[in-house]
Amino acid sequence: MTNRLKVLSTIFSAIIIFAILTGLVLFNIFFIRTHPVEKKFLTPWLGMRTFLEIGNDPYGEPATQRTQLLFYGKLAESGQDPLILSQTFASEILYFPLALISDYTTARVVWMVLLELLLIGSAYLCLSLFEWKLPIAIKVTYTILAVFGTQAIIPLLENDQVILVLIFLLVGLIGLQRGLDELSGAVFALAFFQPSVTGILCLMTFWWAFHNHRKRVIWGGMMAWGFLILTSFGLFPGWFLPFVHSLRSEFVFLNYQSTFSIFSELWPAIGLKVAAALTLGIIVSLILEWRAASNKDFRWFLWTASLTLAAYPLIGIPTIVVNNIVLLIPLTYILKVIAERMGGRNRWLFIGVVIGLIFFGGWALTLGLQDVADKVAYKMITFFVPSLLLIAGLYWIRWWATRPPRTWMDSIDRELN
Repeated sequence: MTNRLKVLSTIFSAIIIFAILTGLVLFNIFFIRTHPVEKKFLTPWLGMRTFLEIGNDPYGEPATQRTQLLFYGKLAESGQDPLILSQTFASEILYFPLALISDYTTARVVWMVLLELLLIGSAYLCLSLFEWKLPIAIKVTYTILAVFGTQAIIPLLENDQVILVLIFLLVGLIGLQRGLDELSGAVFALAFFQPSVTGILCLMTFWWAFHNHRKRVIWGGMMAWGFLILTSFGLFPGWFLPFVHSLRSEFVFLNYQSTFSIFSELWPAIGLKVAAALTLGIIVSLILEWRAASNKDFRWFLWTASLTLAAYPLIGIPTIVVNNIVLLIPLTYILKVIAERMGGRNRWLFIGVVIGLIFFGGWALTLGLQDVADKVAYKMITFFVPSLLLIAGLYWIRWWATRPPRTWMDSIDRELN
């Protein structure tokens, strides 16, 4: 009887998985029909495809013109985004499997299904990282926030690879937590290829690993970097200078924002000085926090890493709104510690309400402020508010987050509740 139940359970699980995958494919086909072209996946996919098919420079004019013809239906005119590939050839290699698919629509469907599965996986990995066991109802609510919140849907609809970067960060952090140092280092090296999101955190992670005598993390990162860089130069020796040129040409069309650009627009006379003061303050704070964490355990490291992710938009590095997806990590940390400190069963009602407010509040702000006349106000709210709230929340939980349970009974209480 037990074996029969296991077989039925396996069959039922397979049917559910098949139904989910079928639903995702059908939704993506419908979405692509209504939005036949986009920039974030088309440019790197067609660049790699051009390189494989013709052997042409993916940063060169033939590849760029192919992209323009598919996106615009003609060559780009003056003032239009030229759609030049603006990422390193080392990271472009990651698109190689999808570039084997000759049809753009089919490749895009596969890419979107992959991103959707990664979003679902990010919720599981985030809960696993913080070892947070939730009741079924709250777990479903949390998963809805992680998968359907504005921070997830916006990069998904834009086909942005930042979702993959989030997975790299989560796998790297879990690897550090569980002693899988080589794996962790390799995955952080992959995450580093989007430095506007992860650069400082990856470098600080290697610095922490060095101070804690976990040099296998550094070796893992160096091996991954070495493999990708040597492979990229082996396949296309002259890619670096064309990449730098394309990055300069494409940067103006990427809609990047920073504290410097926003404050300059808000206060033309003193904006740059205010932004510089804010940047200096945040950098000094992060240096002090990383110095404090240099010889501490993983709990302290994880809090400092979460603070770094939350503070990233305020450092002055140009970024875009899709990069807010990584803020799921510090948000989950704050909610987890609050739930631990509250105790009792009423805490789950409170956590569920907070998650609901974040979910609906995020969509209300995103949809309600897009058409406001004052674009600076929109940028200020969407750019600063999430980071400032998360930084405040992280400092509020700092004492509990960076220290182990005070007593054996505290540990038992966490497990029971």
